[in-house]
Amino acid sequence: MPEVSGNLLFLTVLFPVIFIILGLIFIRMLRKAPKTTKEKRSETAFIVETFHELVGKLKEKERELEVLRQKAEERAVEIESYSTNIIQSVPSGVVSLDDDLVVTFANTPASEILREKEPLAGKSYEEIFREPLRSILKKRETVKRREYLYELRTGEKIWLGLTTSKLYNSSGEPIGMVMVFTDLTELKALERQIQFRQWLTSLGEISLGIAHELRNPLAVISGYVRILEKKKAGFEEEIEAISREIKVMDRTIENFLSFARPVTPANVDVDLRLLLEDLVRVERPEGVDLDLKLDECMIKSDEILLRQAFTNLIKNAFESMEEGGILRIRLTCKGSRAIVEIEDAGRGIPEQIRDKIFLPFYTTKEKGTGLGLSIVQKNITLIGGSLNFSSGPGGTRFVLEIPVERSG
Repeated sequence: MPEVSGNLLFLTVLFPVIFIILGLIFIRMLRKAPKTTKEKRSETAFIVETFHELVGKLKEKERELEVLRQKAEERAVEIESYSTNIIQSVPSGVVSLDDDLVVTFANTPASEILREKEPLAGKSYEEIFREPLRSILKKRETVKRREYLYELRTGEKIWLGLTTSKLYNSSGEPIGMVMVFTDLTELKALERQIQFRQWLTSLGEISLGIAHELRNPLAVISGYVRILEKKKAGFEEEIEAISREIKVMDRTIENFLSFARPVTPANVDVDLRLLLEDLVRVERPEGVDLDLKLDECMIKSDEILLRQAFTNLIKNAFESMEEGGILRIRLTCKGSRAIVEIEDAGRGIPEQIRDKIFLPFYTTKEKGTGLGLSIVQKNITLIGGSLNFSSGPGGTRFVLEIPVERSG
């Protein structure tokens, strides 16, 4: 719009100059010819009338130019407002920075994604962004549709889809950077659920073959052990040890089959609030306080799958608080989702094993089976829900989102 304003200013100056020049030329031409007194008076009146007419036309043109100027300014404001509304309405974060990498504009989604409560405009990139975004901006890299695991200043980790490019002015000169990013955390969680379901299907097929191959030799070994027991050949202790190990192996195979076995979720009335209250009351050890805030939430789902999932999470929470603490549980029904938050005040999950806690048979407990959290993830995935967690030295917080089909 600066070009339009410049044209209007040029026309505003040009018209008066043209009218004045023409008037002066006309007056000069009249003065050159010899005139009578009467003619001179008539000419003077004519000149005055012409001058007034020129002034009137000049004012008329000025009014027309003023109207055009106002329309141009209104149009510029309208276009600017429309562009701003578009940028504010997109779900992605949009941030522009000047040549010194100071933020000149940031839309509302950018602040929401970065969990920033204060305005971003006017701040340096180093105040707002952390690695790897900070290095990308510092090097002025051009990035197209890359995904990064990004840690917010709150400690929360999210997945960002990122695109960056240089910002140019109307002359094609670089004047800064533009950054567009999208929160892909929920999409990544959905991808993990899909992969997990596919993995469960494959695991179920493989487990049948493994069970068959292992159980046949175990049956043979068990037969020979029973023969040795009858003969009492003086190896009673050894025979008993072999029998114990056979039972352990058989139980492991059974657990493996149970975990991988296909399950079709039921669809019955479930009172989530009552279910959580019952489980906490049964599992609660001494020395642990409770902080429960549970909404009324009646849904249709598989009660057995939910009970298994909640039981494992609550047990883990209690076991992590060996020296006592507060177990916080929140239940909120929001639209089509029921959100259950279970937060302990335990020692937290070490960062180096956080990517492994849902793997079957992976455990750090001396007598653990390694199936607790795997069953939680499996059950929540089977009913179409999602499971996320965050952990630190002050405890671990699991968040379950369960689809709600209203009961009754």
